[in-house]
Amino acid sequence: MLTVLALAAYAVVLALVIGTAGAAATRYAGRDQPVHWGTFRLTERDCSTNRYGGETCLWYGTWTPDDGSRPVRDVEYDNGSSDPKDAPVGDVRTGYRDADLLDAEPGTVWDADGIDSTWIVPAIFAAIGLAVLTYLVFEWGDAARLRRWWRRRSATSGR
Repeated sequence: MLTVLALAAYAVVLALVIGTAGAAATRYAGRDQPVHWGTFRLTERDCSTNRYGGETCLWYGTWTPDDGSRPVRDVEYDNGSSDPKDAPVGDVRTGYRDADLLDAEPGTVWDADGIDSTWIVPAIFAAIGLAVLTYLVFEWGDAARLRRWWRRRSATSGR
């Protein structure tokens, strides 16, 4: 019998896999949606030192849409790098798609080279979560239990 702890762990990991896979699928399918273009200007740099002595940074600023609507403040700029040397300088051409939105305004904007690859990170997390789930099922012995249950079920339904 599966323990409550094992079921809870499976449920949590499965929910994470479904959520990240859903985000990846939505962003992948949204690649044909129009891009809302604008310019990003850096206002805040959030850098920290990692355990290996290297520095990683996140960049926040104001995004001004090309369509003339009001600027959006505290937007994260994602160019695929967290290296301090890759900080945006001046007005940087950036955009987002409606599939990337959680709210009515963008929380993250991407550079022109990364706008089509926003689905990759959630897909990687979904794959890692699926691998963890598979590992746990086999490590905790539940795969063998499920296989025996399936064989018993198949044997009784075939009569």
